[in-house]
Amino acid sequence: MSVLNQASDGQYNVLITLVRASVRFGPRERSELLGLCGAGVTGVDAGRLNSTFLRWTELGLFESLEGQTVISEPYRGRLGKDADNAEARLPSIAREIVLRADNNQRFWEAEGNKSADLSRGLSWLLAQDVYSIDTSSHAKIEDLESSQIVDQTKRMMQNDTRWNGLKTWAAYLGFGRGESFVVDPTAALRDALTQIFPTTEPMLAQDFLRRTAEILPVLDQGVYRLRVEDALKASAWSALEDHRLSTALSRGVERLVHAGELAMEQRADAQDGLQLTGVNGRSWRSFTHIWRTAGAKGAD
Repeated sequence: MSVLNQASDGQYNVLITLVRASVRFGPRERSELLGLCGAGVTGVDAGRLNSTFLRWTELGLFESLEGQTVISEPYRGRLGKDADNAEARLPSIAREIVLRADNNQRFWEAEGNKSADLSRGLSWLLAQDVYSIDTSSHAKIEDLESSQIVDQTKRMMQNDTRWNGLKTWAAYLGFGRGESFVVDPTAALRDALTQIFPTTEPMLAQDFLRRTAEILPVLDQGVYRLRVEDALKASAWSALEDHRLSTALSRGVERLVHAGELAMEQRADAQDGLQLTGVNGRSWRSFTHIWRTAGAKGAD
């Protein structure tokens, strides 16, 4: 099983159906929960329902208590008791789950990797130049990946099923957008603002980068991102200088600044600032301090 394999357990809409049913109807036997989701109804793929349930049980979203299937804590409490609210909160929780360290221990292994295939794919995608990458077809992505990966056994986008799965999950988890698919981590970054910034006090740029990497490890300096970057050819993929943010993270930061959810400044007496990277590698702006505004999502 693989999160990126849409033919089996890789569709987020099936996950939404399972979560909505569990929130609405409470603890149930597995067969009953699947039945409430449509298993046994003509046109509903019961096998896909079951495999998706098993995958997300393995990842830690569901568990069995005294023979009853329930959403695991702390996720049950965070999703709440209203199905619509739970659906709105699910992308943030699903993102947290797939990025958990215990779900990525077998990072480069083909079998039993839990959600590592998705973490690898997101890391590679977010390491690209978001202004030049051609996401229009699997063939374009396959050529780009093949040119960059040193060890061809570590390639992630071997077929269009996995590429389509990556695009779908990237958009759902806040790392992309649009039918034509644009690489953009703004939504994921917005969801994480209160974790990155415990208060609205200005934070040093380097501290912001460190905290962002801890919470969203597929972004710059994150542990999964660094593992994937280590697998790329220097001749085909160029790492940015330490003080430059990737085009993907730069896009997310700039959009949140434009939306009034982040603010930044360059202080003359401060060191170790960062630069946003724009089209053709040009520098957008430099900053030494950044903070979450009072109007940001989830702000007190």
